[in-house]
Amino acid sequence: MRTIIFIILSTASCIAQAQSSELDSRNGFKDIKLLSNATEYAGLKFDKNDDEEFKAIYSKKSGYFQSIGEIEIKDLKVYTYNDLIYRIEVVADKDPRLFKGLEKAFGEAKYSVIGNDYVWQGENVKLSFASHPKGKMVVMKYSTYLIKNIIKQDKEQVIEDLSDDF
Repeated sequence: MRTIIFIILSTASCIAQAQSSELDSRNGFKDIKLLSNATEYAGLKFDKNDDEEFKAIYSKKSGYFQSIGEIEIKDLKVYTYNDLIYRIEVVADKDPRLFKGLEKAFGEAKYSVIGNDYVWQGENVKLSFASHPKGKMVVMKYSTYLIKNIIKQDKEQVIEDLSDDF
């Protein structure tokens, strides 16, 4: 009996690991990869600077990133720090095929009561899926945890450079 329970738990653990590694290996949406340089994508245009220092928002150019299969993409925004992409937000028509496709690609999602969304988590990448506040649309947010380390290193470097000036 203990052996059967161990085998079931081991199998479930392996499946969860494979799903999270799939999310990490894709590392973004379509050909937009997290922690890549936003200026390298022909389908993105600079939109505006974010409120925080060194952060900016890029949006999709007309004619690019128009659909996911047959489902229309209404909006796509890419958030950057020093032009490194750390978050991708995709707004699309609400269609049950989207969620089913995500579950097929990344496994079963976990529902978050706090965020009122569904979440897939890898080691470095997180994907959330939620209804859009304007209704009849959904928002998919791809983000990476690694940007926190990059920002921390940059801030430490600024302090180091400042201390060298004394």
